[in-house]
Order: sequence, then structure tokens, then C-alpha cells
Amino acid sequence: MTDSADVLGARGYEQLRRVAETYREDLVLRLGAEVGLRPAEMTRVRLADVTSADDHFFLTVRDGKGEPDREAYLPDAVEHDLRKFASANGRDGDEPLLSVSARRLQMIVGEVADRAAETTPRLAETSSRDLRWRFAATLLSKGVPPHVVCELGGWDRLARLEPLLPEPDRERVVRAIEDTEDVPTPTRLRRTIAVAADVGETLAGAATGEEIERTVCERLADTEGFRFAWVAERTGDGLTPRASAGIDEDSVGDRARDHEEQAAAAMDGHEVRMAEDARGPMALVPIVRDDAAAGVLAIGTTARVVDAEQDLLAALGAQVGSALAAVERKRLLLADTVTELTFECTDRDAFTVGLSDELDCALELSGVVPVGGRSLLYYLVVEGAPAGPVLSRAADDEDIADARLIEDYGDGALVEVVVTAAPALSLVEKGGRLRDLTAENGSATIEAELPGDTDLREAVDAVVDAYPGTSLIAKRETERSVETETGFRERLSDRLSERQATVLQAAYHSGYFEWPRGTTAEELADSLDVSSPTFHNHLRKAQQKLLTAFFADAPTEEPPAPLNG
Repeated sequence: MTDSADVLGARGYEQLRRVAETYREDLVLRLGAEVGLRPAEMTRVRLADVTSADDHFFLTVRDGKGEPDREAYLPDAVEHDLRKFASANGRDGDEPLLSVSARRLQMIVGEVADRAAETTPRLAETSSRDLRWRFAATLLSKGVPPHVVCELGGWDRLARLEPLLPEPDRERVVRAIEDTEDVPTPTRLRRTIAVAADVGETLAGAATGEEIERTVCERLADTEGFRFAWVAERTGDGLTPRASAGIDEDSVGDRARDHEEQAAAAMDGHEVRMAEDARGPMALVPIVRDDAAAGVLAIGTTARVVDAEQDLLAALGAQVGSALAAVERKRLLLADTVTELTFECTDRDAFTVGLSDELDCALELSGVVPVGGRSLLYYLVVEGAPAGPVLSRAADDEDIADARLIEDYGDGALVEVVVTAAPALSLVEKGGRLRDLTAENGSATIEAELPGDTDLREAVDAVVDAYPGTSLIAKRETERSVETETGFRERLSDRLSERQATVLQAAYHSGYFEWPRGTTAEELADSLDVSSPTFHNHLRKAQQKLLTAFFADAPTEEPPAPLNG
């Protein structure tokens, strides 16, 4: 390929990784495209040269004489792969991990490129230089200053990166000059870092969502440079304020309405947006739960917040979202009592209702996985209708983001559908858990459970308002018994991140662990809207935690039973 631009691109790099057949091949690709190493530098990589600082990893890159040449940033996932490779190959800390020549590493890249070219011919000429272009292009696209990219990648002058830099048109020139007026001082950055860290520590001890939202607002409003803070939840009616500090409720409502479009853009784009009116500037920070933004944190500032501070506030929004998700999971898991609700729905706007009516078939939910708080992954067993019409009906439904066949039964099927609107989703958004769903003859029965302290009227109204043809037909409070199984689930839930739990459940329900497999990793990655390497990474970590909870934490009073046969 050419050495003048990033012709590999993100998609091309992902395709290379997909066809890598060994850990070594994948590691070579990652060291080039994610760490920026040349083949000769890769031959000198040792675990002893990996250091950490402030929860980040760095790699000392050595020259031909073994002397330190520069320090490269090492992504967490690559650091993990380095240690895994060293362990699998018996490498000590002072030994080079890749005990081959630089020429052999170049050949490895070429061999991977040849396999990728079978489906994507343009990748045939990929070289180690193209991997380094991908490294530089990725950092530049994230806003990393060119001189920092040069330092990390070992380029001796900025001109080396010129092919990757856009031509400065008038708009860029004006914006660059204006932005110099807003460069944050070290004091401002330290202050923002400190408040983000302080809030993060506080979130760990919060017991409820209300406490999390109130604490975040209070801490920010009490910080110099910030005038107020409020949190609003995204609902069908727009933004619904949940907590505030340093500002009265009427003003919160006014600002939520005035800046609803900008808040929506922040949530949809997963990026901090600035809003400004006669009352001063305000940062709109998306509260991200996994991959979906369920709300916004609005922060009144005394000055315009620029890129470096926006990155810190975006990380804070993700922290708040993760904390809210963890509290909801634990609240449902540990509730002494739960309320079981049963709904009947005849509203044809609900996918399962309309499908069962139009195709005269029966549906039963075999599994469900919440995806990011804004959609559900349904695994539906269909009886009485072929797979083709079912998938066609799903493709025509605006509330179905995707659908695919898992298994064809002839006059029935197991299908996976990504549902972005449904009565069940309204319950999940209120902290509920879907237990069962069946549909037949244009009528669906939905069973769900919510923690005993849930506002049931609000939860029921959310379902009925969205789907008027829905009614509550049964309500029952039940006591949670303390069981060994519950304790196990609690311990495992505390260890799994939300994304790891999502990936593990999706793999289970789709038949990924069966033989032959009911689905492929690539198909599951597409359904969850993540890359294949990301899917594998989360799945491996989830499996490790599951096995650790089962084996390493198991009682040791009795030895394990012998394996027979």
C-alpha cells in the first residue's frame, strides 16, 4: 500500500485482525496499529519495559543498542494480550516476547494481508508501515496534537504526518485562532480532574440512583468554576429533571426545554456539547450506560469548556451511568420483596402482537438481553410461521433495528430481534426485569418483576401510555428467599461489568456455546453493535469471571469428584 495516507482505515484493520490465526499474528498487528511500533522495535519488547501510572500503561521502546528511545502509550487491551502471550509462551520479564527477526515480523503482516485479500483485494499489499499510519490516523482523529503523535510513534518531525492532516480552510483557521483564547490553564484542568475523581469515589458508596444524581449535582455546584448542575432523564416527553443543585427548579425546567435539541445531540453523539445563552455557558454531558445515553448532566460554567476538560467531563458522565446501572442491578437482585406484574397487550404497534396476528403464529420468549438501556435483544421461538415471513415482517417494523435467523424449524424458527420500542422495554427502563413473554392471535402476555420499592403507578403508566392497548391483569408481591443460587448470582453480578454480562447472555441465548454453534461471533458482534475483537475481549473476561466464581470461590471441604471416562 501507499506510504502517504491511512488507506488501511478502521474497517481494513478490523478485517486484518479477523483473519489473524494465532495470538502472535494478532499481537504483531496490535503493536503496529495501536502502539505505533516498527518491526525492529517489536523484536525488543519485554514485559519488564511495561510500567503503569494513574491506571494507564506505558511501554519503554528501546533502540538497537537496547537503550531507551521513547515511551509509548499501551492500551489496556494490548497490555493484557502482552501478558497473556508471555504466559502462554513461557517468557520471563527480561526476555523478548517475539523471538524472531524484524524481517519475519514483516512477513507475518504480509501473510495476514494475503488472507484478508481473499475477501478484500485492496488489503493485499498491507505492510507494517500501513499499521503505523493507522496508529497515527486514529490518534489524530481523536484530537491528539500532532506533536504528541510524533513523540509516541517515534517520528522525527511533524512533516511526516502531513499526509494525514487536513488542509486548513478558512473555517479551521478561524476556529483554531478562537480556541487559543480558551486554552484551559493547568489550574483549571487540575480542578476538573480533582472534582471528577472526587465524584467518582463518592459514587462507589452510593446506595440509590437518587443519591448518585443528588451527590453529583451537589459536588459540581460546590466547585469553583462551576455555577450549578442538574440531571435530567430522557423520556418520551423530552427531558425530565431528576436532581439539581445551585439552581432553582423552574430554571432547570426552562433550560431543559430551551436546550432540548442540543442535549439530544449530546446523548445521541455520546459527546459533550456546549450551550450558551444570556444566562451564561453550560456543558451538556451525556450520562452513558454502557453504549446508550439515558440522560444528561448539565453543568453551568464560568467559562467555555474546551476539549481537554470536555474529555474529563465525558468520562465523568460514563462513570455516573455505570454507577446508576450497577445500583439498579443490585437493587433488583437484593430486594427482599419483588412485585410481579402481568400485562395483557393487544396493541398492534407492539411487534410481537402485530406479528402473531398477521402471520397467525405463536411466539414465546426464550431469552432477553438488555442492550445499553435503549433496546432489548429478543430471542423468540416462533411456531406456525416460516422464518422468511417472520424476518420480512421484522424488517418492515420501525421498532426493530435488526433481525436474523438463529435456527430454522420449517414451520417455525428461533430468531433474534433488536427491539428499540416495546411494552417490555418501558418496564426495563424503570428498573424491571422481563420474566416471560408469549403472544398468539394478536394478544401478548408479559410477565415482569420490579423491586418492591419501585413506584408501580409510574411503571404501569409508562407501559400503558406508550401502548394504549395494554392493561395490567395481575399484581403479586413475593418474598425473596435466600438461596445458594441467589448468592452465586449476586457474587457474579458484582464482578461482571454491564457489557460483559450483556455479551455473555447474548452468546448463551443465541446458541453460541452449542455444537454445532447456533451463531458466530461476528454475527453476535453485529447484533450488539460492537467490533468482533471487542466482543471476544468481553466474552473472554466474562467467562474467566464466571469460572472463577464457580471454581476458585467454591468450598474446598470436599475434593472434586473424579472424572470418569
